[in-house]
Amino acid sequence: MAILITGAAGFIGSNLCNYFEKNNIDYIGVDSLKFGYVKNLNNPSKLIQKGFEHLSEDFLKQFDVLIHLACDNIIYSQDHCLESFKTNAFNTFMLFKKFKGKIIYTSTCSVYGQSDVIPTPEDAEIRVNGVYDQSKYLSEMYLQFRGNQTTLRLSNVYGRNQRPDHVFSGVIGKLIGNALKKKPFTIIGDGKATRDYTYIDDVIEAIVKAINLSPIECAVNIATGKEANAIVLASIISELTGCEYRLRRIQERSIDTINRRCLDISLAKRLLDWEPKTELYNGIARTIKEYE
Repeated sequence: MAILITGAAGFIGSNLCNYFEKNNIDYIGVDSLKFGYVKNLNNPSKLIQKGFEHLSEDFLKQFDVLIHLACDNIIYSQDHCLESFKTNAFNTFMLFKKFKGKIIYTSTCSVYGQSDVIPTPEDAEIRVNGVYDQSKYLSEMYLQFRGNQTTLRLSNVYGRNQRPDHVFSGVIGKLIGNALKKKPFTIIGDGKATRDYTYIDDVIEAIVKAINLSPIECAVNIATGKEANAIVLASIISELTGCEYRLRRIQERSIDTINRRCLDISLAKRLLDWEPKTELYNGIARTIKEYE
């Protein structure tokens, strides 16, 4: 089975490539390096530096499975609306149209917005209100029309290769970066908004299961079914690093409108035979160890 990975040098992509290297799985990675880093990869020779929108149909014919990770993230999309919509929707449609094999697409739990149902199942009302979640959901809908696909709605993934110094790093990466620099923990607003944080190794396992199973033809939540807020995260990181617990609060951004997020993962258990193995405390401890 020949596998193509877009966004291969990014956070999730590099972890997936390195897993494939370790397990002798045949793959090629593609990344424009707009957000990714070659040094994230254990074997950079498997990387083609190119935007996925430039991949030809003849090139794509070599592969049985496409894992589409590449996208403009939620923070970048706020200031680059048209560019991000083109990347996450139009260019993604064109890639899906050209590729003839099975597609594993990583979407986002942001499509639920502020859900009325907690934990939130896949059939909850879709409440997209920003370029990022709108464009990701449009790609989901295109795949529903295309078929031969599995869509994974990821929730706040964290772990190795989520670089604290990267401007678009997730909150756990940023808080660990604060601790390692002996700076106060920077939290947004009152720090009480919750998210469902998912460790990278669990996400990689879900992707691998999706590769090896027949297409599910629907979206599946990949999360933990548990919620935590930034104050709890800072407390855990303070304990694990020995950094003084000091908070620095900053103003909420336009994307910080979700008070609670916790996903229902019963469909992943049933259709993917998957459930997370990593508790939040242990996942943060492993992540810190990777940075030391």
